[in-house]
Amino acid sequence: MRNLEIIKVNNIKDLDKCLNIREAVFTKEQGISKEIEVDNYDTLNNNCIHFLIRYKNIDVGTIRCLFLENNTIKLQRFCFWKEYRNLGIGKKTLQYVENYCKERKIKFIKLDSQYQVYKFYEKCGYSKNSDIFMEANIKHIEMIKEI
Repeated sequence: MRNLEIIKVNNIKDLDKCLNIREAVFTKEQGISKEIEVDNYDTLNNNCIHFLIRYKNIDVGTIRCLFLENNTIKLQRFCFWKEYRNLGIGKKTLQYVENYCKERKIKFIKLDSQYQVYKFYEKCGYSKNSDIFMEANIKHIEMIKEI
């Protein structure tokens, strides 16, 4: 996709951009408390990688990758400004992250999808791996993909 840039966050300024997008989407739009949304993985030096998604030179989304055991990574906090959804950016971002993981010998990608959007992940090759569960008062389902 032209005009799409996915930036591995390595400075506080870009991390703050990611956190601001997440606050708008998860806290303001979906009503999730900031105490739940922001956690100890929201720093630069830990077991997570943050990516800032830029489209046409505008910061439009973010995704966080938590490294787990057994060559597995967990995608978290994946979101976009409302006006940049359903443009194909999410699919391209997932492909980028999957390639990033393959290069690092990651075998599995897990995520807890909000139930309302799990079909998006199914279209991208992810399979349901749990029953529906509640997190932050929102229905979720765990999904997994072997890459």
